[in-house]
Amino acid sequence: MTAGFDNAREMDILMFQRRVVEAYETIFEQLEPTAFAHPVRFWAFVPGIHDDLGAGLDRYMAFNAGRYGAFAAHFGRPTSFDRSIPTASAVGVQGDQFLLHCLATDEPGLPVENPRQVSAYHYSRRFGPMPPCFARATLLRGRTHQPMLLVGGTASITGEESRHAGDLDAQARETFRNLASVVASAAGRTRPDDLGTAEIKTLLAAFRELRVYYTDAAHQCSLGGLVDATFSPQCRVEWMQASLCRPELLIEIEGLALPPTRQRES
Repeated sequence: MTAGFDNAREMDILMFQRRVVEAYETIFEQLEPTAFAHPVRFWAFVPGIHDDLGAGLDRYMAFNAGRYGAFAAHFGRPTSFDRSIPTASAVGVQGDQFLLHCLATDEPGLPVENPRQVSAYHYSRRFGPMPPCFARATLLRGRTHQPMLLVGGTASITGEESRHAGDLDAQARETFRNLASVVASAAGRTRPDDLGTAEIKTLLAAFRELRVYYTDAAHQCSLGGLVDATFSPQCRVEWMQASLCRPELLIEIEGLALPPTRQRES
């Protein structure tokens, strides 16, 4: 399901925010009468994501405010976000068209968080008046298929802080560790900081599809080597150059994984 609008760069902050709300509402309304009424994954492509809209706010912050309002109206009180909202990615694109894509299923997914990171919807106001609103991943537990983990855009962030500014290799490795932590969390593991190198490699082998967003075309070759050395040869990798949600981030990865059987820790 897709919604969107043109002339995004020409809009002031309130108009852009309102049109973002309307895009989400359009998708929710179109899904409601169908058998696939449960959104489990969103992709947003935001023109001029870092454009200054005044009052210390950029377009990504305006997008977040619109998304937050739409989610609060659709999913209920923010206190329920940990049980209801889907995973997502939002990246910056050229041009002037805002696009929002949604994947929906016939049953709700299970939101999954990363214990190494603050949940995005709990970020402080340093990142805008309203926080980003998405789960780190969505676990789909189908009756007729192996559980699938839809992992949203993941970058070199721990807590709510960006890490390794200017260091592509270190950002990539921090991102890999976060991806492994999300897979571990989906499997019921709650203490991911004790993951060793071999276990991280095993967890990352669960990925079957990746999309790697990178900010600089000159980085793709070196990133390709790191990705090839880290993930399974059976993992299909797609590449896309884009602006990311924070200017200091150089790489962001999303994907589809087949997580290990969920287990409890003693």
